[in-house]
Formats: sequence, structure tokens, C-alpha cells
Amino acid sequence: MSLFQEFSGVGPLWKNDRIKVVVSENILNEYLRVVEKISSVSGRNDLYEYWRFVIPKKVELITVKKLFQLCRDPNDNKFLDCAIAAKAKYLISGDQDLLVLKNVMYVQIITPKHFLEVF
Repeated sequence: MSLFQEFSGVGPLWKNDRIKVVVSENILNEYLRVVEKISSVSGRNDLYEYWRFVIPKKVELITVKKLFQLCRDPNDNKFLDCAIAAKAKYLISGDQDLLVLKNVMYVQIITPKHFLEVF
């Protein structure tokens, strides 16, 4: 099973409000840049128009007050910062730079497949 397929299993939980997705402004902006790039490359500008309204309405925006330097990839620290600020139980990721940490404070860092097994 590909990582994309694993994440697609989490999507319906989010869509149906069975899980809460938290993001910082930095993460939200990154998500929107990625959607815009995918839309542009695929020639599907409707994707960006749709997701730029859906994502902000379906996530909880978290204010990050403390920055940590815990990840071997500094660009991934923003996900840890947000999860810690939100007091999240899980950080769901396919990124090995995050997964190698396993737990940070009260946050378990797990794959989408593992999350679906424990949820």
C-alpha cells in the first residue's frame, strides 16, 4: 500500500469530523502552496479553487508560541511545534525524519496505517 493510499484512509475521518486536524498558519500556507502547485501542473485549477476554501474551514488553526528544534530536518519542526501547541495525541506522517522520533512529549508520531489501526 502506498503512502497516498494510507492517507486516503484518514481523509474520510477528517471529512466526517471524526478527527480534528490542527495546523499552524505556516503549515496551512504550505498546504495551500502544494495544492496550488498540483493544480497548476495538472491543469486542474478547480482543485485549488475548491481546496483553498475547504482546508481553512475543516482545520483548527493553532497559534504556536514555542519553537522546538527536535527534528533532524529543520523544515519538519513546524509540525512538531503545532502538535505540541495543540496538545495533539497523534502526529500522522509518512516522513521518516518525524517518524524516527516516535514520541515527543505527549505526541505519538505514527504512520497513517498505524493510526487507522489504533483509531
